[in-house]
Amino acid sequence: MAEKNSKPLEITLYDEQDEPKKTYTRSIIPWRVLKKAIRLQNVDQNHLQEENVDEIASLVVETFGDQFSLDDLNNGAELGEMMTILTQIVTRAGAAFQANPTLTQTPLKR
Repeated sequence: MAEKNSKPLEITLYDEQDEPKKTYTRSIIPWRVLKKAIRLQNVDQNHLQEENVDEIASLVVETFGDQFSLDDLNNGAELGEMMTILTQIVTRAGAAFQANPTLTQTPLKR
């Protein structure tokens, strides 16, 4: 179940005339994408490599549950929205850990 105060992630894909084609939303962020998102957010954005851009695009497709293809994203996504989604994933995960302090406590040694 999605956190009650969390705003769903949202991305709009545009057509060739820069008109909104369709907006997609996702209320939850699958756990499996967190590790990838953290690693990608730490990439120096002043020295992005083509492989980093491809990984970000794949991450966004995966985050939205394959509601659209990688080609759809590559042809219709806006750069700012892509980076915002990456940041939102990491931010939401950080908020979840802060909201539940037991997640950040060191386990007891036996």
